[in-house]
Amino acid sequence: METAPLEPIVRSNVMDAVADRLRDEILSGRFAPGSTLPSERELALQLGVNRLTLRAALARLETWGLIVTRHGARTMVESWRERAGLETLAALLGSRIQPENPAWRELLTAMLEVRRILAAEAVALAAERHTTRDLDAMEEAAAAQTSRPHDALAFARGDIAFQRAVVLAAGNVGLELLLNTFARFPDEQPALVAALYENPAESIAFYPFVMDLVRAGNANEARAMVRSVLDGVDRVWRAKHLPEGRKRKKTETTAAIGMPSKTVTATRPTTTTAMPTKTATRTMTKKRKR
Repeated sequence: METAPLEPIVRSNVMDAVADRLRDEILSGRFAPGSTLPSERELALQLGVNRLTLRAALARLETWGLIVTRHGARTMVESWRERAGLETLAALLGSRIQPENPAWRELLTAMLEVRRILAAEAVALAAERHTTRDLDAMEEAAAAQTSRPHDALAFARGDIAFQRAVVLAAGNVGLELLLNTFARFPDEQPALVAALYENPAESIAFYPFVMDLVRAGNANEARAMVRSVLDGVDRVWRAKHLPEGRKRKKTETTAAIGMPSKTVTATRPTTTTAMPTKTATRTMTKKRKR
């Protein structure tokens, strides 16, 4: 069955707009893995762009692992789950999937789980490998945050700066590259970031907690405690935003995010606050003192 024509591109940065549009259409499942895109001529006409611009956009999609172009053949859509990188997760959250869609909640859950893993492992490695200069950088980034509690986007950028200081102390370039995916969120996903940092004033208490763990130098304790605190924040958020009496089971095919059709149940969104509350941090601090 033929798909309906795509609407013409109207954004000023045409090549970026074409790449973003086609990426969204692939990730949404309109162009399924294993299918072929329309010919260059058809796509150029549908999108209202010239073929040179289209080819540049297709080249970008190929670097993202979304398509493959073979000489003398149509462009084939790849399975993004097998070929794409972590940046695709952010792209999915920024696509046309709506927040009330269970698929969006599933993606947000996955993104935050990855972030918790990154945070716990970075602090653990930083506890083993940090220098005095690393701790100075963390303290500077944490101090700067006290002037930003009423600006979610500014606070998010400052939080990334603190996380980068921790990751640099961890001495692992792989973690640095993972962090870069999240570092683009304030610019690419401002609405989502505003929701993630709904309580920045309370989040400030997390920074001295992390620095104390790094100074203590016990990697296993640091990993366990950071993970425990962040998991606790999720429970607090669910109690506030999704009490037991309001839980509703929804089923929706994962075709909404370009996956093979199967039923998923979405009853568990994760925290929308990126850092632990003061209460959670105090609780973990007390455990350490026992």
